[in-house]
Amino acid sequence: MRNPQYHQARTPHDSHPATARARILLPALILLACVSSCTTNPVTGKNELSLVSENWELKTGAQQYVPARQSQGGDYVADPQVQAYVQEVGNKIAKVSDRQLPYEFHVINNSTPNAWALPGGKIAINRGLLTELGSEAELAAVLGHEVVHAAAKHSAQAIQRGTLLQAAVLVAGIATADSEYGQVASMGANASAVLFNAKYGRDAERQSDIFGMNYMSRAGYDPQGAVDLQQTFVELKDGQKSDFLRGLFASHPPSQERLAANRAHASTLPGGGVSGQARYRAVMAGLERSQPAYDAYDEARQAMADNRLTAARQLVNQAIKGEPEESHFFALLGDIELAQNDVAKADRAFDRAIALNPDFFYTRLRSGVVNEQRGRLGEAKQQLNRSLALLQTAQAYGALGAIAEREGNLQQAEALYAKAANDTGAAGQTALTSLISLRSQSRPQSLVGLGWNVSAQGTVLVQAANKTPRTLRGVNVQIRVVDGQGRGRNFNQRIASLPPNQAQQLDTRLPAGSGQVQLNVVSIESVGR
Repeated sequence: MRNPQYHQARTPHDSHPATARARILLPALILLACVSSCTTNPVTGKNELSLVSENWELKTGAQQYVPARQSQGGDYVADPQVQAYVQEVGNKIAKVSDRQLPYEFHVINNSTPNAWALPGGKIAINRGLLTELGSEAELAAVLGHEVVHAAAKHSAQAIQRGTLLQAAVLVAGIATADSEYGQVASMGANASAVLFNAKYGRDAERQSDIFGMNYMSRAGYDPQGAVDLQQTFVELKDGQKSDFLRGLFASHPPSQERLAANRAHASTLPGGGVSGQARYRAVMAGLERSQPAYDAYDEARQAMADNRLTAARQLVNQAIKGEPEESHFFALLGDIELAQNDVAKADRAFDRAIALNPDFFYTRLRSGVVNEQRGRLGEAKQQLNRSLALLQTAQAYGALGAIAEREGNLQQAEALYAKAANDTGAAGQTALTSLISLRSQSRPQSLVGLGWNVSAQGTVLVQAANKTPRTLRGVNVQIRVVDGQGRGRNFNQRIASLPPNQAQQLDTRLPAGSGQVQLNVVSIESVGR
C-alpha cells in the first residue's frame, strides 16, 4: 500500500510562519545597521558605531537592576553602614565621571567576590569582595572601574556585538516552534544575567582600569590603591582561589600586563590622595567579625544540598549565633525544617527571615509555599505575589497556579502554569505537566492532531499525533463515518498511550463508505512524563 496522504483536521498554512518572520526580521536588522551612525564615546572621546540608544541603556538598567540583585542573593542589610559607605564612595566617583548617569551602588549579600555594572550606571559589589579589600582607595578603584564600564557603554557594546547572532538564533528558534507547546517548553536566558555576565574585551578592560584610576584620582583617592588591588588579584589568580575564579576573575581577568599598565599609569597621576585604610577597617569591622558566620552558612548550604540535614542544622545554628541579624540564615533554617516536614517551625523561621529583610524574593516565595501547605491560601497568595514583584520565578507562578486550581479557578490556573512553563528548569517542567493536564480536561482536542485516509482495503485509517511534550494516556477518539446512503454512524476508538510529540496510525477496520469521516478527541484520561 502506498503511503496515504492524510486529511487534516485543519487547513495547513501556505507558508511556515518562521519563513515569514525571517523575511521581516533580517532586512530590518540590515536596515538598522545601515542607518546607525557614529557617536562620540563620552569617556574616550573616540567615534564609535552605536546601535544602542542612551534611552535603551537607562531603561534596561533600571528594569534589570532589581532582578539582577535579587537573583544573586538580594541586598546586604544586616549592617546598614556598609551599604551607606559603599554608596558614599561610589557617589564621589560618579560625581567626577565623564558621563552623568543616574548611578546607584548596592552591596549584594553574596559570598562570591564579584562586582558588576549594568547599562545606565547601575552598579553592584558583593559582600564577598568587600572582605577581600584593604582600603577605601581599593574600594574606589573597584567602583571606578565599574563606573567606566557604564559610562563608556561597555555593556551596551557587548550586547551590540551579539545582536546579529542573537537574531539568527531567534530565527532558528521560530523554525522549531511548530506548536504552542514548542514555545512554552523553553525560555531564553534572563536579560540581567546576560548583561552582568557579559565578557568585556581587552580594550574595554584597559579603558576601565585607566579611566577608573583617573576618576578615583579626581575624587581625591590615591591611585596606588588600584595598583595594590590588581597586585592582590594577580596573586589570588595565581593561587587559583576558587571563589575568585568563579566571581570577579570570570568577567574581569587579571594579568601581569594589566598590573604593569596600572602601575605605569599611576605614576602619571598626582600622588598623596586618600588611602583610607583605617576608615575602611572601621566600617567593615562588623562584616569581618561576622565572616565566620557566613563561612558556616556557606557550609550549611552545601550540607543541605548533599542532604546532610543534621550537619546543615548545626552549621546554620552556628551561623545564627555569630550573626543573629542575617535573614539568609533563618531562610536556610526554614528550608531545613521544611525538608524534615516540620511546617510550623519552617513557618516561624521564614517569618523571622522576612522580618530581617522584607525585600528578598526567596523568603517570600518559601513563606508562600508553607502557607499554601497550611491551608492559608490568602496569605500564601500575598507572599507569592510579593515574591514575583521582586523576581519572577517559575516556582512562584507554579505555586499560584496550584492555588488557583485548588480554588477552582481553572482558567487562571492555566494562565499561571503557562507563565511558569516558560522556564526550562524543574519547576517549569512540573508546571508544564500541570498545564497540559488541565487542558486535557478542558480542551482535549487541542492536544491531539487527527487525520484520516482510506486503506487499500477500503477501511478508515486514523492518524493521531500528540502535539505536547508529555505522554497522553487513554486518548478516546470519536469517529463518525457516513455511508453510501448518507447515514452517519459513530464509533469510539481508545488509544492506550501516545508518546510525546509522536503519532500513531490506527486501522479502524471500519468501511470508509462514502468517504465522509469526522474525527474528534472526546477525552484524555491522564497525562504523564
